[in-house]
Amino acid sequence: MTSEQMFTILETMATELDETVTVAAVFSPGTIRPVWFTRQGRQVRIREVAFTWKTREGSTPILHFSVSDGQGVFELRYNTGTYAWRLAASA
Repeated sequence: MTSEQMFTILETMATELDETVTVAAVFSPGTIRPVWFTRQGRQVRIREVAFTWKTREGSTPILHFSVSDGQGVFELRYNTGTYAWRLAASA
Protein backbone atom coordinates (compact mmCIF):
# COMPACT_ATOMS: atom_id res chain seq x y z
CA MET A 1 0.00 0.00 0.00
CA THR A 2 1.47 3.35 -0.98
CA SER A 3 1.56 6.37 1.30
CA GLU A 4 -0.89 8.13 -1.02
CA GLN A 5 -3.35 5.22 -0.79
CA MET A 6 -3.08 5.22 3.03
CA PHE A 7 -3.79 8.94 3.15
CA THR A 8 -6.82 8.56 0.85
CA ILE A 9 -8.21 5.70 2.95
CA LEU A 10 -7.85 7.61 6.23
CA GLU A 11 -9.26 10.78 4.71
CA THR A 12 -12.33 9.22 3.08
CA MET A 13 -13.12 5.96 4.87
CA ALA A 14 -11.92 6.38 8.42
CA THR A 15 -14.00 5.67 11.48
CA GLU A 16 -13.19 8.28 14.08
CA LEU A 17 -12.20 6.84 17.43
CA ASP A 18 -10.79 8.14 20.68
CA GLU A 19 -9.35 5.08 22.40
CA THR A 20 -6.46 4.91 24.84
CA VAL A 21 -3.89 2.45 23.51
CA THR A 22 -0.55 1.08 24.64
CA VAL A 23 2.16 1.79 22.08
CA ALA A 24 5.72 0.54 21.78
CA ALA A 25 7.81 3.18 20.06
CA VAL A 26 11.42 3.90 19.27
CA PHE A 27 12.51 7.33 20.45
CA SER A 28 15.67 8.69 18.85
CA PRO A 29 16.96 12.26 18.63
CA GLY A 30 14.29 14.27 16.84
CA THR A 31 12.06 11.33 15.88
CA ILE A 32 9.52 8.92 17.28
CA ARG A 33 8.56 5.75 15.41
CA PRO A 34 5.68 3.61 16.69
CA VAL A 35 6.37 -0.12 16.31
CA TRP A 36 3.17 -1.75 17.61
CA PHE A 37 0.05 -0.93 19.61
CA THR A 38 -2.47 -2.95 21.56
CA ARG A 39 -6.15 -2.65 20.71
CA GLN A 40 -8.93 -4.72 22.25
CA GLY A 41 -6.39 -7.17 23.67
CA ARG A 42 -4.67 -7.67 20.30
CA GLN A 43 -1.19 -6.50 19.39
CA VAL A 44 -1.13 -4.68 16.05
CA ARG A 45 2.35 -4.62 14.48
CA ILE A 46 3.03 -1.50 12.43
CA ARG A 47 4.52 -2.27 9.03
CA GLU A 48 4.59 1.29 7.69
CA VAL A 49 4.45 4.84 8.97
CA ALA A 50 3.16 6.81 6.00
CA PHE A 51 2.74 10.32 7.38
CA THR A 52 3.48 12.27 10.51
CA TRP A 53 2.23 15.73 11.42
CA LYS A 54 1.89 17.97 14.42
CA THR A 55 -1.04 19.90 15.86
CA ARG A 56 -1.59 21.62 19.20
CA GLU A 57 -4.09 21.36 22.00
CA GLY A 58 -3.55 24.71 23.68
CA SER A 59 0.20 24.93 24.06
CA THR A 60 0.75 21.14 24.03
CA PRO A 61 2.11 19.61 20.83
CA ILE A 62 0.22 16.53 19.60
CA LEU A 63 2.11 14.23 17.22
CA HIS A 64 0.02 12.31 14.68
CA PHE A 65 1.07 9.12 12.88
CA SER A 66 -0.72 7.55 9.92
CA VAL A 67 0.27 3.87 10.13
CA SER A 68 -0.60 0.53 8.54
CA ASP A 69 -0.33 -3.09 9.64
CA GLY A 70 -0.64 -4.21 6.01
CA GLN A 71 -4.40 -4.75 6.31
CA GLY A 72 -5.78 -1.61 7.93
CA VAL A 73 -4.85 2.03 8.28
CA PHE A 74 -4.81 3.81 11.64
CA GLU A 75 -4.14 7.24 13.06
CA LEU A 76 -2.22 7.30 16.33
CA ARG A 77 -1.83 10.47 18.39
CA TYR A 78 0.87 11.12 20.97
CA ASN A 79 0.32 13.88 23.55
CA THR A 80 3.75 15.26 24.42
CA GLY A 81 2.43 16.83 27.61
CA THR A 82 0.82 13.72 29.16
CA TYR A 83 2.88 11.11 27.26
CA ALA A 84 -0.41 9.39 26.38
CA TRP A 85 -1.18 7.58 23.13
CA ARG A 86 -4.67 7.55 21.55
CA LEU A 87 -6.06 5.68 18.59
CA ALA A 88 -7.86 8.45 16.74
CA ALA A 89 -9.09 6.70 13.59
CA SER A 90 -9.24 3.35 11.83
CA ALA A 91 -10.03 2.35 8.25
